Amino acid sequence: MPDQIRKITINDTEYPESLKHIHNPPQQLYVRGNLNTQGVLLGVVGSRVPTTYGKQVTPRITREIASSGITIVSGLALGIDGLAHEAALEVSGKTIAILGSGIDDRSVYPSSHRNLAERIIKSGGTVISEYPSGTKPEKYHFPERNRIIAGVCQGILVIEAKAKSGALITAKLAVQENRDVFAVPGPITSENSFGTNRLIQLGAKAVLDANDILEEYGMDNNALRVVEDNLDEQEKIIFGILKGGPSHVDEIIIKSDIAAAALNALLVTMEIKGLIKSLGGGIYGL
Repeated sequence: MPDQIRKITINDTEYPESLKHIHNPPQQLYVRGNLNTQGVLLGVVGSRVPTTYGKQVTPRITREIASSGITIVSGLALGIDGLAHEAALEVSGKTIAILGSGIDDRSVYPSSHRNLAERIIKSGGTVISEYPSGTKPEKYHFPERNRIIAGVCQGILVIEAKAKSGALITAKLAVQENRDVFAVPGPITSENSFGTNRLIQLGAKAVLDANDILEEYGMDNNALRVVEDNLDEQEKIIFGILKGGPSHVDEIIIKSDIAAAALNALLVTMEIKGLIKSLGGGIYGL
């Protein structure tokens, strides 16, 4: 990465306003790229070793959120963090990476994500740390880093987290700072979903799709609008029904007035195109 690191202090106008008011705000930040914290910022965090479910869910939800103008904030870690940054870049969305190490090329952690950090900067995003150049990652840096993620964002979305994880620390910090907390539910048999399911039990908003987050901030799903513009008439009918929530095939038949055989073929085609998904038991959703 080009060596264009700049230091901003808590007294500088560029310092994020929301971060000034958290408990123990960092007195300085080291920044590469375009630091723009205007609008809605959403932290997306989770397991460093996601399951297939986590790998499917993270890009799906994050792309739609980023397409709708929300800035995606994460920690550049392996797993959910990296997937979230990648998903934002895929749709030319804004993303910010907050590190637990220095942000000079040699210090970026994990080193396998140095290229990702470069791409974030080149896309108009930002790489941030409270640690100066040359600082190696230490275990205690990551909880400290997590308070910055929670502090700079309006909300935190947790996608897959074990009973004890850094993602849950971030969620706890978000609650302490009066931020919104969202969680993607998962199978009760999955160790990686224990933390997210527990968060929902404790009051976090369950997220089944991007709309569950966008509606909290009064925003439209631009990704869905683009999809709708390219549907044929029958596909638009199905899409319109499922926008209201997952529906059983029998309910879709009644609402669409499309014959069962034709509808089943249409549902299969739309699923192959990635427009809808089968949730099992004859239920479909977006």
